[in-house]
Amino acid sequence: MTLRVAGAADLAEHVGAVLPASDAFAVSQDEIDRFIALSGDAQWIHVDPVRAAAELPGGRTIVPGNLLVALLPRRLQQIYVVTQFARCVTAGYGELRFRRPVMADTQLVLRADIVAVTPARQFVRVETRCRLIVQGTDQPALTALVTDLYYGADDASPRLA
Repeated sequence: MTLRVAGAADLAEHVGAVLPASDAFAVSQDEIDRFIALSGDAQWIHVDPVRAAAELPGGRTIVPGNLLVALLPRRLQQIYVVTQFARCVTAGYGELRFRRPVMADTQLVLRADIVAVTPARQFVRVETRCRLIVQGTDQPALTALVTDLYYGADDASPRLA
C-alpha cells in the first residue's frame, strides 16, 4: 500500500520507518531496445540476445544501468506520494552504485527508506535511500540516495540548493 501524505514536510514522520516495497517488475528486451535507441549505448551485452545466450552467465542480455536509474522515480511513486506541491525537482542521485548486473526479464522490486526531510525557505528537501533488489534475494542490484526538492504552490521560480 502506497504511503500518501499531503505535503513533503509530512514525510518527516516516516524517517526511519519501514515503507512498503514497490510492485515487482521486470525490464523486457523491448524496453531495453527502446532505451538503447535513445541512449545510443548499443553494446552487444544489451542488444544481442543470441550472443548473450551463448556467452553471458545467465544467458540473457544485461539491462543498462542508466535504464535502471531512469526507472527509480516511477517506482518511488509506488512507495510514497506527496499530493500537494507545485513541482518536484530531482536534485541529485548520490552514492549511486551498480552492485550486480540485472538480466532482461528478471523480477525486481524497489525498497526505499526516507533518511532526511529538510524544510528550506522555498522547498522541502527529501532524501530517500533506494535499493533495487532482485526479487527473492536480499542483495541489491543498484543502490542510490535520491534527493528531491518539493516546491510549494506559491513558489514561482525553482532554486536548487
